[in-house]
Amino acid sequence: MEQNISNFVEGLRTSDLAKVKSTTAQGYRPDAQPKYAILSRLGPVTDVKIDDERPLSKQTIVEAGVRHADGVSSWSFSIQDGSRILAAEMTRADVYGTRTQATSTKKDGGRSHHGYSSSGPNRTVVQSCELQPSSCNRDARLVEFFFATDRNIKITNNVSTLDTDAPRSGILSYGVAGIRIPEDHEPGQIELPSEWHFLGIDYKSATDETKHFSIKRLAATSYDDWKELVKRQADQSQNRALVFVHGFNTGFEDALYRNAQIVWDLQYQGVSVLFSWSSKGKVRDYNYDQDSADIAQAEFAELLTTLHDSGIEHIDIIVHSMGNRVVLPALDQLAQRSNPVRVRQLVMAAPDVARDKFMIQFPLARKIVDGATLYASSADKALIASAELNDFPRAGMVFATGPVLLPNLDTIDVTAIGDEILGLNHTVFATNRAVMDDIKLLLINGMKLPRLSQVRKFPEPPLASTYWKYQ
Repeated sequence: MEQNISNFVEGLRTSDLAKVKSTTAQGYRPDAQPKYAILSRLGPVTDVKIDDERPLSKQTIVEAGVRHADGVSSWSFSIQDGSRILAAEMTRADVYGTRTQATSTKKDGGRSHHGYSSSGPNRTVVQSCELQPSSCNRDARLVEFFFATDRNIKITNNVSTLDTDAPRSGILSYGVAGIRIPEDHEPGQIELPSEWHFLGIDYKSATDETKHFSIKRLAATSYDDWKELVKRQADQSQNRALVFVHGFNTGFEDALYRNAQIVWDLQYQGVSVLFSWSSKGKVRDYNYDQDSADIAQAEFAELLTTLHDSGIEHIDIIVHSMGNRVVLPALDQLAQRSNPVRVRQLVMAAPDVARDKFMIQFPLARKIVDGATLYASSADKALIASAELNDFPRAGMVFATGPVLLPNLDTIDVTAIGDEILGLNHTVFATNRAVMDDIKLLLINGMKLPRLSQVRKFPEPPLASTYWKYQ
């Protein structure tokens, strides 16, 4: 418990104290914030002493003294399950120094103390990670993000349950998620426990959070609470957000993991939002997923509007596969409004949209998009299968004549990247480090092509170059 307290106080001390929000029983008090600025003068935590060594019950109050490099502080912690810090109140802080002027003065080892005591009605409370993430010690490998979904799901105790009788709700529900990235994570991969299906027997090995992606937090929220949380996060994230829209054959948990992997590998620091439409997550339900993608278009437009209304000024979108059937028509809908939301960068990976349809939809959507990038491949077996099923080529394919070319669209041929697991090559944008590096330079650094040495103009001179290609 001492270590948890040390981590909590140290995390608060090293956070941006100007943005720490303090609460009381009466609510938020801006004037209470400066009281915690004293932590910056106390210095690093060197020792923690719990006043009462009795066994901790399910939920209790623990008083503790914290020694710092340049002073001491006293705290009252609300503890759950013996170690989980729900909230903390700093009741006193004394800073060693050479000056004698202070609100209260004590002598200790020849040095004076400049003290702050929170006795009286105006006490300051710091909430734990669930309510105030910036003011507590966070797991450095925890990726926290928002989600919006039109799936008919119920979320309890960090577990989501799909209503299989009515998986498409047609109404957006909102929530927050926290996915822990394992220590052994390889860029582009989603490490999960092994699963075996043999002779009607299903087996899944236990999750080890040091080796596997794991869901640490998953909770549904009201629309108003979600919007307020986004507003708070936007203030700390330069008012920018990255929205990920998954593709065909993607269950809800799969979408959570993929979003976390992308955010972690990009080291994205803005607001992260997953839009998860009602894919059944099964290969045989391709036609069902197509209908679900079409139904979700209005909900996606609603989501972008909500983000804009919550203070997000710069929206970037990464959309994969069939998710493009959601995004492009939604952007077209928004473009027709009098004061539309704008998208800074639209990254379209392996779009599973009929090529001729894409050629019509993209220019309409482009009206509210500042920059657009298309990653295409001739080795994408999933898109080849889709083209055969639909009897029409897909926008994410590269043909003998080349990929889709349109004005104001950067097209990149990623065929040379090679096959991924199962040879589908359909999530190469996320599973290949070189592509993720290119996306990172685009979204994080704002670089234009060419961003990587292995990406070059094509065709090569003396022919006129029309698109880009990994070598």
